[in-house]
Amino acid sequence: MSEITEQFARLVTIMDELREQCPWDRKQTIQSLRQLTLEETYELADAITDSDWQGIKEELGDLMLHIVFYAKIGAEQKAFTLGEVLRGICDKLIARHPHIYGDVKVRDENDVKRNWESLKLK
Repeated sequence: MSEITEQFARLVTIMDELREQCPWDRKQTIQSLRQLTLEETYELADAITDSDWQGIKEELGDLMLHIVFYAKIGAEQKAFTLGEVLRGICDKLIARHPHIYGDVKVRDENDVKRNWESLKLK
């Protein structure tokens, strides 16, 4: 198992444990997390502006937690699972990069952007 796979599985397990055992985590909803997610996003933006790599790493971790948290709540509500979220973004990236995963030819990043925008409309 790669370190990425191992640590991602660890995060999911920790989130499961927190959701079951921590009163604060158990009480959270998508609505109660919304403002916290916005704050974490702005903290990431600030770290990027400052080229603060340590801050970027920390804020990415915080946002990763929020993504897993929302997916956990989604699964509890039987709306979607984390696996479905991951499958969805993988499928979207493959579909929107036919120059990598298909037979579309591009000359430069402008062609890629035009293709991306065109595919988003479908």
